[in-house]
Amino acid sequence: MNAHHRLLLLIFSLILLVVSGVGALITIDVGIGKKETVTRWMDTVYADPQIRWPVLVISLLLILFTLHTIIQLSQNRDQETGVDRMTEFGHIRVSLKTLENLALQAGNNIKGIHNLSARVKHDVTHSSVGIGLKLTVDGDIPIQVLSEQLQQTVKTHVEEIAGVNVNKISVYIADTVQPDRTPVRID
Repeated sequence: MNAHHRLLLLIFSLILLVVSGVGALITIDVGIGKKETVTRWMDTVYADPQIRWPVLVISLLLILFTLHTIIQLSQNRDQETGVDRMTEFGHIRVSLKTLENLALQAGNNIKGIHNLSARVKHDVTHSSVGIGLKLTVDGDIPIQVLSEQLQQTVKTHVEEIAGVNVNKISVYIADTVQPDRTPVRID
């Protein structure tokens, strides 16, 4: 879900919280929910067009927010994240989480790599994936050589095991660490 939809859902949830709270107060006849207060407010809404129009606009916006949320939730349920493959026997869907785990499995077998994390993005137009890798490396191994070895190993492993085309692998070196070495004492 993108940031726009999250913001709309947050606004909708806050409005629903306020409306539910007012409804509860009306039910128990307390505070702003007292019958006299609600009746006075409703009389004002019906009598004053300057109040009636904003209430109408807010109500229509709530209806639009609700419809938008329902549509988004119904669409997202159908679109489970994964890569689809058709074979002669039927349909195969490999989840992005599975592909991330395969990338981690391949990368963690390379000497000199630490704290590896993977993120897979599905490129629907090309029916392939891009993989982003974030890691820490030993300080005594050339980063360029290690990165290229990591890219080739991950690409080969994911393509062979999952049967999914990998079109791009980005590597982000977050830090370097010095390998543990026992100190040499000179007398």
